[in-house]
Amino acid sequence: MMSHPAAPIEAPTAAPQPMAGYNRTTSVWGPITMLVGMTAMLIGPILMVLVAGYTVNPGTLVTAVVAIALVMGVIWVVEPISYFPILGPGAMYQAFLIGNISTKLLPAAVTAQARIQAKPGTPQAQIAATLAICAAAIIHVAALVLVVGIFGQWLLTIIPADWLAAVTQFVVPAVLGAFLMQNVIGNLKQPKVLVAGLVVGVLVIYILVPMAPALAGAAPLFGVALTVAIAVLTFTPDPKADAL
Repeated sequence: MMSHPAAPIEAPTAAPQPMAGYNRTTSVWGPITMLVGMTAMLIGPILMVLVAGYTVNPGTLVTAVVAIALVMGVIWVVEPISYFPILGPGAMYQAFLIGNISTKLLPAAVTAQARIQAKPGTPQAQIAATLAICAAAIIHVAALVLVVGIFGQWLLTIIPADWLAAVTQFVVPAVLGAFLMQNVIGNLKQPKVLVAGLVVGVLVIYILVPMAPALAGAAPLFGVALTVAIAVLTFTPDPKADAL
């Protein structure tokens, strides 16, 4: 009997990666668009300083940055980690460039994923999140153009001047009040933090600043730091959470 040569053994081929090109393109253009967006946001303040003659006090700038970092610094770390498994890389770049993630973009992405029954982390879920965020951004811009740009301008022409003056006077308190209530509602399970923030705010505004006017510029920073310190010192771990 004649023996036939054994057929060569072929190396197993890697499984096709349908999202490889998508992820490769995202990793290139994602950082580029983020840098372009950051540059566009900084052009306005830079032109105001270089062209319009405005000045920036370095001490005030540092105080504001540190105060914001003390309040929002944890979110800068927590949000990317918690959003990434749901959104994926492409939608993450979109979300952080557009903003309003937790109130607008994330619900849109989750709704789209639930509609097509896509599990988070799968290619279907990533594509659904990307398209949902695109749709949410388009609707948002269209609403701004129609409601604010067209209807809003017409509304200003028919509102009496004294009404506009009253509205202008209370715009900032209304916006800050809404932001405050959003944080209060989001921390109802942490009454110690709410009480500490209220007490520290009253002490800083009505006692510390009148007694030491020179500290008025650093009052927000001092208030935020003191509130954070009190919240950390009075924090007690939840036994039920530790048992999980």
